[in-house]
Amino acid sequence: MIITCPQCQSRYRINPPAGSKPQARVKCPNCQHTFDITIAVEPLASSVDVVTTTSAEGNSAKPLVLVVDDARFFREMIRDLLADLPIRVEVAGDGQEALQKISTLRPALLLVDLNIPGLSGQELISAVRRDPTCKTLRILAMSGVQRGEEAAQDVRRLGADDFINKSFKPRDLQNRVRQILGL
Repeated sequence: MIITCPQCQSRYRINPPAGSKPQARVKCPNCQHTFDITIAVEPLASSVDVVTTTSAEGNSAKPLVLVVDDARFFREMIRDLLADLPIRVEVAGDGQEALQKISTLRPALLLVDLNIPGLSGQELISAVRRDPTCKTLRILAMSGVQRGEEAAQDVRRLGADDFINKSFKPRDLQNRVRQILGL
């Protein structure tokens, strides 16, 4: 279930427990506003991710963001947080899958976790920057382990455009994506 804070308009996915009451009180993690919600049962089809791709002619005006993270929950959370932006979102669970999707989908922005299994986030950034067909691909690196300005400088040296700590506030991520894509 997706809820929207009436104060700051931040959107969040919640999974109400089975048999929960029809009303609940929620505190927005972004602005700390407390509000009541009515819990509704969503049809099963609403939980299916629908991916829109650009045709070969490129007639879609919305830029594509590829989110790379091994944690399914985090991929879904980022998809939800970016839902209000004029973008399309695709996801990958590891570096190899990301490379395949980069070559076929040609995203405008790669949002990559540095700590992914197999081909690490750093290795993925380096591989993308060595590929001449990816010169315009923007990269936003993120990490919950590596923090601070030193980590940001390290990934920028590899070719990332920016770095964000995974303990970001939803608005911070949205603003960073807007800034990088020029929205």
